[in-house]
Amino acid sequence: MKIYLSFILLFVGLSVTAQQQQEVYKLDSCVQFGANPFDDVVVRVQQTAKWKTKKPSLESHLEKFFDDYTQKRAGGKITISLLVNSDGKPCTYEVRPNSNVRPDMAKLKAWMDMYEWEPAINNGKPVRSFKTLQISFEGKKITITELD
Repeated sequence: MKIYLSFILLFVGLSVTAQQQQEVYKLDSCVQFGANPFDDVVVRVQQTAKWKTKKPSLESHLEKFFDDYTQKRAGGKITISLLVNSDGKPCTYEVRPNSNVRPDMAKLKAWMDMYEWEPAINNGKPVRSFKTLQISFEGKKITITELD
């Protein structure tokens, strides 16, 4: 009986862990950029998209948002995927949380879309591109890494 119970608990534990890591929030189809916003995205660019605003910086902007959600024992990562248009307007289209920090996804989308970015540059012209941000939580400390 103990063997069966152990097997069931192991199966439930593995399935819960797998579900947590596969969690993806599709927040926006980015339709404001047209019917097929992902068709003309340039993947390899000469200069990647950059946060345009000096105050607040990208780090302080995200820290302020997550300040309400972090706890003493916050841990893990959240990956935010943005589509940055050639005019600098962002669209948050996907969030992958793998942490015990669970923000309101609609508020996060609105927060990330508040400020413009400097668009990516390819062949001397601004182009539509992807930007991926990884936010790591270690207690109350937040670290932002731009993945390119």
